[in-house]
Amino acid sequence: MNIFRIKMLFFIFVGLVLTKNTAIAGTPEGTKDKSPHIPYLQANIVLDGKLDEAIWQQARSYRLSYSTEPFENIPAPVGTQVYVFESGDTLYVGFDARDLEPEKIRAYLRDRDKVWDDDLVGLKLDTYGTQKLAYHFYVNANGVQIDTIESELSDNLRDDWDANWQTATAVSEQGYTAEFAIPLKSMNFSEKDGEKNWRVEFLRWYPREVKYRLSHIPVDRNDSCSLCRLAPIQGFAHTPQSDTLTILPSMVSSYNEKKPSLEDQSWHSNQDWDLGADISWQITSDDLLSATINPDFSQIEADNAQLSLNNNFSLSFPEKRRFFLENQSYFDSMYSLVHTRNIIEPDVGVKYTSRKDQHTLAVLVANDQATHLRIPGNLNSTTTKIDEESINGAFRYRYDFDENASVGMLSTMRQASNYHNYLMSIDSKYRFSESTTLRWHLLNSRSEYPEELTRQLCNGCSTESSLRTRADEELNDSAWQIELDHSSRNWWFNAQHKRNGKDFRADLGSVDKADYKFYQLKSGYVLYDYSIWNKLEFWAGYSKETNINNDLLGDNAEIQLNLNGPMQSKISTGVGTQKQSGLRYDKSTTQIAGNTPMFDLNFAFIYADFRPDPSIFLSTLLRKGDTVDYANNRRAKQFYWQPIVQWDVNRHFNFKVTYTFEDLDSAGDNLYIARLTDLRANYQFSAASKLRFSAIHNNLSFNAGNYLDPRDQNFQSLGTQLVYSYRFNALSTFYLGYSSNAVETDHLGKLVQQERNLFTKLTLSF
Repeated sequence: MNIFRIKMLFFIFVGLVLTKNTAIAGTPEGTKDKSPHIPYLQANIVLDGKLDEAIWQQARSYRLSYSTEPFENIPAPVGTQVYVFESGDTLYVGFDARDLEPEKIRAYLRDRDKVWDDDLVGLKLDTYGTQKLAYHFYVNANGVQIDTIESELSDNLRDDWDANWQTATAVSEQGYTAEFAIPLKSMNFSEKDGEKNWRVEFLRWYPREVKYRLSHIPVDRNDSCSLCRLAPIQGFAHTPQSDTLTILPSMVSSYNEKKPSLEDQSWHSNQDWDLGADISWQITSDDLLSATINPDFSQIEADNAQLSLNNNFSLSFPEKRRFFLENQSYFDSMYSLVHTRNIIEPDVGVKYTSRKDQHTLAVLVANDQATHLRIPGNLNSTTTKIDEESINGAFRYRYDFDENASVGMLSTMRQASNYHNYLMSIDSKYRFSESTTLRWHLLNSRSEYPEELTRQLCNGCSTESSLRTRADEELNDSAWQIELDHSSRNWWFNAQHKRNGKDFRADLGSVDKADYKFYQLKSGYVLYDYSIWNKLEFWAGYSKETNINNDLLGDNAEIQLNLNGPMQSKISTGVGTQKQSGLRYDKSTTQIAGNTPMFDLNFAFIYADFRPDPSIFLSTLLRKGDTVDYANNRRAKQFYWQPIVQWDVNRHFNFKVTYTFEDLDSAGDNLYIARLTDLRANYQFSAASKLRFSAIHNNLSFNAGNYLDPRDQNFQSLGTQLVYSYRFNALSTFYLGYSSNAVETDHLGKLVQQERNLFTKLTLSF
């Protein structure tokens, strides 16, 4: 029996032992509590934000009595009353948010999901009561909405989810009030007959000198599971059977002009338009079947600028297409195995997601007109493309024994005529206590590459990527990861180990390491209300990277101090020492031992952000120390600075500037200076209508004489975009925009426009 099978049997055995006593039939334990009842009331409410209809007096009432952040369950500094009832198909929530100084209420007109720093009221709602997933709904005093999904498996919030729900707000001398009408069909929940057991937390964000988090329930800081804190509620016995069909047709039209080369002065034009559609059938409140036809991938919003200079690993960017975003959290696991932005040019896709009792299921199938790949390694990764149509698929199943234990499997596949990648995995999560969690993930993959891919990556030469795409045999290998995490009120601890085999591939995901092992130990101590700081944290950690043969790739020992204080300030500072491998001397082999230099590096950094004024956010990151000059395989000195300025000029207009500066010295002389400027400016005419401008300028100056290989001395690029958008509702939007790109090289001597594009997009919902 090989080592892979031994490890698989061991982890399956451990998972079963840990969970065998928690497997119970019927309702999860968390729903057995006697819960407050949400009244069922029938009324025709006109949402105006004023809470003056008589029916609100019949609603269930809650008071947000606790300030849970940054302080620990102290009395709330302001009064907030919440009123809740349901009408069978809609959940109604009202907030009366009192404020002794209403002129200090922070409320701007911004696009949805972009007002996290404002005064907010809202709720977290777990519609299964299983403490695995919650919907968030918030609104600011100007009526701008935020809706997100929180998953306990990935421990993050996703604001790319948009629901169709209604709100209204009203500001007065006593503060502000808000009314929510949330259609239940916008969420998944069990359609069992009778009353349902859900969980909820009502919240208010009150940013002043500090950012207060106000809640109707106290928070136990020894409980690291935020979804486990939600309070149980009962009701919703009259919810109708869901059978909703939503059709979102879209039309994209563009006119593009592009020069065939940097030196060419002629323009080649192309006019194009495409029709597409997203179709969603909510079969039941548990089951969603969706399809997409010719989904648009035009970059209506430019990606954030990232500096890729002196970086050997491929950059990743987030998904923005609605079809792929819908119920995306169902595919979550420890490894990032379903990164749908790898599917660049699909004609059609189908997805089915379902949650029933303790069962979660998700299936995705989509074609792609070309096959875009990430080739992993241990010193670098590469993105490339096979000019063949491919079929892409993902299957995810998860079983929750109770709120503490779950086991799941995830499988992905990508297949073209001369290429395939098949992956199977099993994973589990178990909470020993409120503070301690064990997670593990075990994977195996089989891959085959076409012969021409190696030549495409490096024709007549050798690189790590070309060596790892050999076509003489099918590549079969495994990977696994295990993590133990403890987080209590005053201290935390994290230990993890990851192993990716030489031939392990996860081509539908964003895994960029192969032939790779990772070890990490970190622990920290936390104090609250220490002097002027409402939170003080000190931690130390050590991590180590090797290849599969245990040859050192690098290690890192670091200590860090984090402070939260006045003016919503955050300060992080730390020092560390590293060993870091350089590039291979002999590129015809992937061997590490005796084939790479090893550099001893030291570094220090400081990060700080604060709000000197409610409308202004300032931050800066400084890093100084040693790094590796990968272009010449030498030790280098680095100075890195990234300031950010964000200013809400008035209710309608705001801008954000991110400037990145890097100065690298190598062999006693300057190597390059990089300056990257990212400007975003928005004018919001109303909550639905806005004009957005972005400009990304990259300015690189090289000391060509300090490079071993010839290169230009200067390079610049400038990308600009101007977009007007109007949002009819959460699902229907109109865009009209213009974008251009310009480049400067030594030969050109100035910025020369290379591409320009005029485009429009319309998406409607029926």
